[in-house]
Order: sequence, then C-alpha cells, then structure tokens
Amino acid sequence: MDVEEILEEAAGRCEGYRLKGYHCSESSLRACSEVLKIPLSEEILRVSSGFRGGGGGYGDRCGVVEAGIILISHRYGRIDPEVDVSGYSYLIRLLHDRFNEVMGGYYCRILQPFAYYLSGPAQNCSHVYRKGARIVTKLLLEADQLIREMPECERYVNERYVKKTG
Repeated sequence: MDVEEILEEAAGRCEGYRLKGYHCSESSLRACSEVLKIPLSEEILRVSSGFRGGGGGYGDRCGVVEAGIILISHRYGRIDPEVDVSGYSYLIRLLHDRFNEVMGGYYCRILQPFAYYLSGPAQNCSHVYRKGARIVTKLLLEADQLIREMPECERYVNERYVKKTG
C-alpha cells in the first residue's frame, strides 16, 4: 500500500468505528493503530474512552488529537525520567500544528459546529473522524524521520521547559 492508500484506510476504518458507536478518541485510536500495526492492549483502548468530545464532552481538545497523543506516547514515550523528551514532545506539537492547519483548530468546541455544518442533516463529526485519522496516521508514518530532522530550536524548547519545571 502507498501512503495515500494507508491514509484512506485509516480514515475509512475510523468512520467504520464511528458508525458502530465508538467515540472520536476510541475510533481514531483503533483505526490508526490497526493500519500502522501498533498493538494496543485492552487497557489502552479503554483509556481512550474518556477523551471523547473534548474530554467527556467538555469541548476541549478533540478526542482524535488525544488519541494521536496516546499513539505518539505509546510509541515514543518514556518510563525513565532521565530519557530525553524532545522527540515525542516535538511530534505532539506538530500534531497540534497539523490539526490547526488542516482543520482550523483542535478544540472540539470549535471543530464540532463546523463538522455539523459540513455533515448537513446527519449532524455528526464524520468529517473530523476521517480527516483527523489521516492527520494522525500521516504524522506517525513520518515520525522517525521528523525526529531525526528535528530543528535544534525544537530541542531547546524542551530543555527550557525541563529547566523551568524540573
């Protein structure tokens, strides 16, 4: 499969999970992990449930973005506090940037009204599920290269954060 086919597969699976009754965070986590062959435990799948609708319906950060953060953290996160945070932190910032660029934001309360408008009488977030799954999947396909080519100034952002909070 080429990249475009992989992205379309993720979008289609995400929509399929939405139609089965899964929320945005659950659908995108399942779809993206499946097409990228990232094995997830039942616990991780359950953890994603609460991020729906911007955090339990609160309207904050979109559940698809949250699922992307879960996948980035699952693949690149740390369990040792001495491990450098630059790589996964950079990817998460890029995820936000890409959502902003493609979707016009990453907050559910901003995306939902537009999604409902685009879906017409169906009044659903299908548009967000599909496009969001594409964004997350594409970022993860590029992740290793993005980390290797991360600008030095991005490393500095992380070092500055660690110094301020550490």
